[in-house]
This record gives sequence, C-alpha cells and structure tokens, in this order.
Amino acid sequence: MSASVTGRPDRSPTLRGGNGHGHVLGLPLPGITCAVLTSAIRQVEDALLEGANPDDREALTAVIAAVALAVGRRTPAYVVDRRPQPPALVGRVLEVLRATLLRSWRGGSASTSAYVVLRHVAAVEELREALERTPLQDFTAQLNGPDGADALAEVLHDLRSPLSSICCLAERLEQGGSGVVNDLQRRQLRLIHIAAVQLGMVANDAIDASHDAAVRCDDDLAPLSITKVFNAVASIVRPMAEEKGLELRFVRPARDYRVGCEDVLGRVLLNLVTNALKFTHVGWVEVAAAERSDGWVEFSVRDTGPGIRPEAVERLFRPFRRVAAGPTHRFSRTGLGLALSRSLAETLGGTLRHESPEGGGTRFWFEADLPPLTRP
Repeated sequence: MSASVTGRPDRSPTLRGGNGHGHVLGLPLPGITCAVLTSAIRQVEDALLEGANPDDREALTAVIAAVALAVGRRTPAYVVDRRPQPPALVGRVLEVLRATLLRSWRGGSASTSAYVVLRHVAAVEELREALERTPLQDFTAQLNGPDGADALAEVLHDLRSPLSSICCLAERLEQGGSGVVNDLQRRQLRLIHIAAVQLGMVANDAIDASHDAAVRCDDDLAPLSITKVFNAVASIVRPMAEEKGLELRFVRPARDYRVGCEDVLGRVLLNLVTNALKFTHVGWVEVAAAERSDGWVEFSVRDTGPGIRPEAVERLFRPFRRVAAGPTHRFSRTGLGLALSRSLAETLGGTLRHESPEGGGTRFWFEADLPPLTRP
C-alpha cells in the first residue's frame, strides 16, 4: 500500500469522508498551515493518484509534495531546484491544482476566502512561469557570470566539429568523390563549403577572443615556410575568390624559410584575406610578403573593394561595434576578426595597420619578427 504526500496510506477505508474518494480533506499536510490549500492538495491527490500505475504513482506523489510546499510557501525553488521528471507531470499537477482552487472559490464555502484562493492561484502561476523560464535563465546566467567566456567557448566548440564535417563533405562532393555532379550542383556545393568555412572562422575567432590572454607565440617558435602558409590560406579562400570572379595574387619574399609561429601567422592572413574577399566584388585581392631589415617581414593584404568610410575608422578594431548597414558596409557586425587579428599581429611583434585611399581599395599590413632559417 503506497503512501500519499502526508506519508499516510492513500487508500485507507477509515479516511473516507469529505470528498468521497477516501481522504479527509482537512487532514494536515507537513509544512502547510492553510486549510484551503490542504483541501485542494488532497483533492489533487485523489484526482491524479486514482488508477495511476505504480511507476507514475511514485513520481506523482513526489511532485505533489514539492508543489504543495512551493505554492504554500510561495517558493518555486522547491520544485525548480528538484527538476522532477517527467516535466509533464508537474504541468498536470499545476493544472489540476489551479482548477481545484478556483472550483472551491466558486463553490461559495463560508470558510473559503477569495483572498486566500487567489493568493494560491497566483503562487501556482508564479511556479509555472519559473519552470518555463528556468532553462534559458540558467544558460544566460552562466553567460553573464564570471565564467561566461568559458561557457560561450564550449558552445562554439560544439559548432566547430559539424562545420568541419560540412566543409569536408561539400568539398569531396564538389570534386566528384561520390559521383558526377553537374555545373549547378558544383556551384551549390561550393557555396555550402564557403558558408561553412566562414561560420567556422566566426566560431574560431570567438573562441580565441574569449581566451585572448592565452594567445602567445613564444612556445610555438619553429621553422616555417611562408610559401606553405600562403598555400594553406589559398586552399581555403580560393573557392570564395573563384565564386566571385576575383583574381587572387600571392607575392612571396626572396627568402622563404623562417623561424616563427606558423599557426598565428596563418590565422592573421586568413582573417584579412577572407575579409577582403567578402567585401570585394570586382578586381583582385593580393597577399604579399616583403623583406625588411634585421629579419623582419612585412605582410600586406590589398584589395580593390569599396574602401573604408572615414567615420568607420575609429571603430575598426573594436569588437561588437554598432554600424549601419549599407552599400559600402565593409565589415561584419561583431568585428571579432579584425580585433583578433590585431591582437595576433602583436604576438608576432608587429602592429596591424590599414590605409584606404580615396577612390577605393584597402590595404592592411603588419610586420612580423621572422628571422631567416640558418642551416647548420
């Protein structure tokens, strides 16, 4: 014989009386002092436990007990913190309890105060609202808390794997790896690949920006080939250039092999080239590396796009800037790519600068401390 919320047997024949289903409506509930709520909870028990199978009966008993305390003490946490499962049971209990309270009021019993009933009905609604908003509040609270950057990074990490899979699959399909594709299908697959690459870059930028203090080069110094870095960038951005009919140029330095941080260098160049391709519609994009004194190399990315409006220059490297969109809108709304690129350029020893002459076109450049690799 199972127990009700009070701990007493719920179908005892000695408890017949007030409701005709086996309970004395006024029998006290632990932690509840209001007779109106006690009576309503007893009726909820009878309505929901009657004929319930053993598994549902146990869950319902626990839910009814939590709801009784949450409503009686106007403290939704009694239910919210427990997160009883399945959630549909809580909704059913609240629905029946609300209807029971309103029915007791309409019944016109002299002992039933309208104020008391409405207070409990309001508590039921507060509990319902708390349950509805809890998952979103938990997430936003974590994002706004001291570990918000870590929470955002975890979400973005979850995006990177499927985006990488989309890139690989789209590229394989475009190249005929699973059968012949026609020109229209090839173009559509290329667009899918481009979109996935750009989304992946946004995720990478946001992850790196959330851990800006961790961006360092000193531990990653190793021999590198500027040609190899250029080729890696070209392999990613070439589909974008071809889709828009843009010429993609690379100018290599006299001495190719250097010592430096290959990953950071490639990341800065990829961000700058992708940005140039995104906002250039006619002409070309050029990536150049030029020798400077004492082992320094100047890297630049030029394009024949619309250029940068003077009023936008002040906010150029500011993330999450607010700018009005228009035909000459030049950069993404978040601005993470340029902000991160400037930070990464500094780890290479230089400063990211730009110029946008009157008449169009933009050039970004920075110097990197990359001593020539000397053979022993």
